[in-house]
Amino acid sequence: MVTTGGEGLRCLLYVEQDYSFDILRPLQKEARARGHTVRWFVTPGATHSILQDDEVRAATIAEAIEYGPDVVFVPGDRVPSFISGLKVGVFHGLDESKRGTPYPERGMFDLYCTEGPSRTADLEALARRRGYFRVRETGWLKLDTVLDAPADRKDHGRPQILYASTFTPRLSSAAALLSTVRSLSRRPEWQWLVTLHPLMAPGTVAAWQALESENVSYVPTEEAVEALHRADVMVSDNSSILQEFLLLKKPVVTYRNRDPKPHLIDIREPRHLESAIRRALSRPPELMAAIAAYGPSVTPWLDGASAGRVLDAAEETLSSGWKDRKPRNLVRNWKMRRQLG
Repeated sequence: MVTTGGEGLRCLLYVEQDYSFDILRPLQKEARARGHTVRWFVTPGATHSILQDDEVRAATIAEAIEYGPDVVFVPGDRVPSFISGLKVGVFHGLDESKRGTPYPERGMFDLYCTEGPSRTADLEALARRRGYFRVRETGWLKLDTVLDAPADRKDHGRPQILYASTFTPRLSSAAALLSTVRSLSRRPEWQWLVTLHPLMAPGTVAAWQALESENVSYVPTEEAVEALHRADVMVSDNSSILQEFLLLKKPVVTYRNRDPKPHLIDIREPRHLESAIRRALSRPPELMAAIAAYGPSVTPWLDGASAGRVLDAAEETLSSGWKDRKPRNLVRNWKMRRQLG
């Protein structure tokens, strides 16, 4: 293990969106167990109050710089170069296939910790050409949170249907399915749980929150993992959260998914939503077999221990004599300086 002055590494957890907390907390736990120190830097766009009482924050960008991290872990696709340390990309979702485009590698990271063979192969090909970053396949950090969370064993008295949507309008079902869900939620047969991407348009969020009733509960981002375990079926579109639900071996109904495969029940018209949910609740054997086969095809790392592998990769990179060879990214760094004050 790498140490700094015999006192362990200084780790900075960099947060731009509320979903980052569940991704990074397994890393905090593992880092503390190894004797490293941990600080959080939460940018103005995220909710600072989600931090727990025992989590230490660098309150300003000046404090983050003064902390002098040895390594910075980032679930997004950008990080300021004016914060010191090895920059490690740990991703905010399992893959980028929902948009049909590869991950936007912008020259801001020294190390990428990938979830599975597909992204590993794509980034390793880029690494050979560009020469300034490394790639290690470790598994995805948030799965430590999802897979280690206790299963919901309560009897809720009726099926629990979780609606989750991405924020990109052309990929989202939020507008198309709103009236159908409103109609279905007037019946007491099912309990609806609704969670939306933090970047969803405020007007759309307000429209869905207006559905709240004895049959509909709105779930904030920081409680989404609990909702994943509580729900029996998910209704979604192209959101990456549906992959997390599938890895719990539970069925997903999608609206106009870009690449519908046998592990999904995909519909093209809102009027088919009710029958699709009923089919999902019946758990037909062919669907459940496809779901069981899906998980290992996305990531072989389903042991809930990815945080240890991510830290190993960072420690090994630092031990190997790492030197920063990234592009200067002057324009992006200038924009981040302005945004962060």
